[in-house]
Amino acid sequence: MKKKIALAMLLSVFLFTAITVPSLSQYVTVGVSVGDWFVFEATILEWIAEPDVPFPPDQYMTILYTFNETDWEKYTVTDIAGGNITFEVVTHWKNGTEITSEQTKDITIHGTFRFIPANLESGDLLRDEFSLFGLLHYPPMYLNDSIMVDYGTETREANVLDYEQPTLLPEDSVHTRNIWDKETGVLIKSQNVYNNTSALGQKFFVIYEVELADANLWVIPELPTGTVMLLIFVAVTVCIDIYRRKKLKH
Repeated sequence: MKKKIALAMLLSVFLFTAITVPSLSQYVTVGVSVGDWFVFEATILEWIAEPDVPFPPDQYMTILYTFNETDWEKYTVTDIAGGNITFEVVTHWKNGTEITSEQTKDITIHGTFRFIPANLESGDLLRDEFSLFGLLHYPPMYLNDSIMVDYGTETREANVLDYEQPTLLPEDSVHTRNIWDKETGVLIKSQNVYNNTSALGQKFFVIYEVELADANLWVIPELPTGTVMLLIFVAVTVCIDIYRRKKLKH
């Protein structure tokens, strides 16, 4: 049991940071300019856990608390140096508080979640394969699709990543679907389904999404129905598996 807890803790540490491992290619194109701004909204769509599992499930997943307690985050580009983009980030909490910070994203490390290199093609490498302390092997991450998004007055191309993240425990599963605007490399929508184990060895299930809600460069569209249907399909499949094995309770 202690071994499982230790493994689960290691997994939790890297759940939200694993995609920031350097890729093979360091030659990238920045698709945004100083002064551009982007507003993201995050939503917890489903949370199911054993009765004694707190929210968030452990200190390594406090990002879930941030997602649940904020209305939006606004990223404004203040500087670009090579592949490094510096942002002023304003976080608006549901209690009315706003916190301003500065963040720098290095997009030469492919896959920084909200921002990736511009003008990548389907099949391009987003992140090279790597091993996590010899415990987990992460296969290379490639953009595996592209879609056309209707903006009302124009149609733009977007890059899609569907990815099954490896887990330390065989009963766990993590599925993510990210969609970025091709021309700018800016995240349009991220959908995530976690059937996972906390650092204390407790089971939990969460679905959350992060969506681009506003920007200075274009009018934000409604995503294709098929995208939503994929999330529903994945969520339902995982839920059925959870309840069939009686791992979780409402």
